[in-house]
Amino acid sequence: MRGFTLFYPVFPLFRHRTWLTHTLKYTASQTALLRRIIDRIRNSLELQVVLQTAVDEVAGVVRTDRCAFLWYFQDSQRVQVVCEHVNGDRPAWMGNFSLSQLGSLAPLIRQGELVVTTGRTAKHHGIRRLLDGLTNGLINGLTGRFFSSSTASDQPLNQDVGALFSQQAMLLVPVSGREGSTGFIVCLSEHRQLWSAAEVDLMQAIAQQLEIAVRQAQLYERTQKQAQRERVVNQITAQTRQSLDLQTILQQAIAQLLDALNVDRCLVHLVENSNHPNAALEADCLDHERARFRRKHLFEVYRPPLSKSIDDFDPDGPMTRWVIQTRQQVVIPDVNQDARIGPDNSEYQTAQIKSSLVVPVQASGSLQAILYLNQCTHVRHWTRDDQKLAQAVADQLAISIQQGHLYAQSRQQAQESAAQAKQLAETLQALQQTQAQLIQSEKMSSLGQMVAGIAHEINNPITFIYGNIPYIESHLNDALRLITAYQTHYPQATDSLQGLIEEVEPDFLIQDVPRILMSMRSGAGRIREIVASLRNFSRLDEAHCKVVNLHDGLESTLSILKTQIPADVHLCRQYGKLPPIECFPSLLNQVFLHLLKNALDALELPQSTPKTITVTTEASLGDRPTQSWVTVTITDSGGGIDAAIQPKIFDPFFTTKEIGQGCGLGLAISYQAVVHQHRGSLSCHSTVGQGSTFTVKIPVGQPYLISSRNQSL
Repeated sequence: MRGFTLFYPVFPLFRHRTWLTHTLKYTASQTALLRRIIDRIRNSLELQVVLQTAVDEVAGVVRTDRCAFLWYFQDSQRVQVVCEHVNGDRPAWMGNFSLSQLGSLAPLIRQGELVVTTGRTAKHHGIRRLLDGLTNGLINGLTGRFFSSSTASDQPLNQDVGALFSQQAMLLVPVSGREGSTGFIVCLSEHRQLWSAAEVDLMQAIAQQLEIAVRQAQLYERTQKQAQRERVVNQITAQTRQSLDLQTILQQAIAQLLDALNVDRCLVHLVENSNHPNAALEADCLDHERARFRRKHLFEVYRPPLSKSIDDFDPDGPMTRWVIQTRQQVVIPDVNQDARIGPDNSEYQTAQIKSSLVVPVQASGSLQAILYLNQCTHVRHWTRDDQKLAQAVADQLAISIQQGHLYAQSRQQAQESAAQAKQLAETLQALQQTQAQLIQSEKMSSLGQMVAGIAHEINNPITFIYGNIPYIESHLNDALRLITAYQTHYPQATDSLQGLIEEVEPDFLIQDVPRILMSMRSGAGRIREIVASLRNFSRLDEAHCKVVNLHDGLESTLSILKTQIPADVHLCRQYGKLPPIECFPSLLNQVFLHLLKNALDALELPQSTPKTITVTTEASLGDRPTQSWVTVTITDSGGGIDAAIQPKIFDPFFTTKEIGQGCGLGLAISYQAVVHQHRGSLSCHSTVGQGSTFTVKIPVGQPYLISSRNQSL
């Protein structure tokens, strides 16, 4: 048992106190009383309930004006009154007090001494000597260090105790508590109070049993706190597994910590580079950049009716700098008393912060963030359990932040990889398109040159033939007329001449020669038309964009394909009224050629329905040429295109034909010519068994092509 210190114990011989002395003797009834008190104290494992029960029971046994229980905390040098029992209409003393407020009582509390005093010191020395003798007799036999009134100072202790124990008779019995703290059962009386040895002995016996109950309650409390810490940490861990989004994790974690510690504000400040605080970067930012910075680095939850304090938070404040430099936890019971903050700090005044617990969030030696727990309604002395819970959450948050950063980095890398893959795919597609264009351009260039050469070579002799037919016809007519005249004037022919007439049959020649000349004229005219169609299709002399009649290009293409159209295929023209359009004629002629050939290929297979190809043209006119469109649709009644391969039909080198029958460039080149070179659209609508429709839409005006041509000129 701890020792006790007795200051000026005065035990006057008052007869009305005799009954208490007899009652408190260690008899069977006293043992039963102590057992009853112990049973009630141990009836609960809640520390606050245990202490309040002990105070109430002591107040019922010892006649006092006030009975309380207080804790003395060595680390903060403060005293906290946690429960009390007050008789009469007296103010409550619950709360925290500085140890210095207790004056000369402070060192005794610091040492955990038993303190007994009776109030104001008796001024009559005769009575004082009498009482000293009685005290020595009554206290004789108590264990521990003993200071009698003769060895104490003549100055009364109560004169410098302060407002807490001023002019009170008191009995302070120490109770061992948790590490770093000592408890005291306090009995106070506003008048002189006689504390007998039996009373002190009973109080010490109660204190012994209370120590056991306190240890059990503290063990239960530690278990509960540990369970709470594990529950909060497990919840944060589960949230991290459910979502790797850093903002979601932080918001949910600090919300749980707000409820677990019952604080008013909880804020997380993400620190990207601890060597260069974020605020230094923020100072030079514009308002919208500063707002974006705060949304990215600051997360807060708070209790109503408090309002958001992020806008007033200083990322380069004194506590932020201190934590970045020291990497240590900061416990601030009263911000006004902290030299780093001071009473005039506008940030803390605006946020109404009275107490603060600041915890660094770090992992692997790297500071990830700073966790701020703020109490605004009252001054709060942060317990070790509070600090342990906050640190446990901070440690888990550090892991979550690391995982969030890794997740963000992996997402960024995935996005970059996807972007690179997309770029490579686009580059590959561009290369394929370029290759197809080069192949087609070379093929069409060679074909065009060949067609132009053939047309030129054919055109010269056919022109000669076509031009000489009238002369031949005239000469033959003259010869035939001469023969007819001979027959008229010399009807009787010689035998040899008659044989020649029968062999030559001049009558038949006279009838057949005009028909032969007419056939020659028709054939020569057809050859001239074919040559004109070839020249119109190749249009080597029209390399630039120009205004043309689209129907001429369609007819030229159909003329070239005339011999390839089977007899069982019906070609239907549904031409609308089209305005002249600005385009590359040769490119559009190639588009029509590819689409018509594909339609003919689709009709090669036998089918029950009639084989038809319908070419339709129409115009949609707007206020300006760039808002006017010409639409050409080519529809066939073939077997249609499977929906699975429709998205691929415009890809270079994609074909469904047999090897050697197609290279898969026709539709790809058509798509490039319509979409990229004419700023139009080429689409396909097809249903299996119902045929296919290819729609070409081209703007009437091509300002981009004209401006490009002007720039090239």
